[in-house]
Amino acid sequence: MDSQGPKEWPDWPFCSNRCKLVDLGRWLGGQYRIEVPAQEEDLEEIDNLAQSPEPAVPSADPHREEA
Repeated sequence: MDSQGPKEWPDWPFCSNRCKLVDLGRWLGGQYRIEVPAQEEDLEEIDNLAQSPEPAVPSADPHREEA
């Protein structure tokens, strides 16, 4: 999975088409959900992350070189 993005890795960000379909099935089946209402501090944290110039997860940027 060492590639530069979707051109070399067509199932990016997933490891395979099967993993992509499993994830989609979980979303459609409602397995990914928030169990409690959002609190004010949760919303502030989301706003802070949205204003950050860096991705929240380093692997979210396929062009970033890892140290």
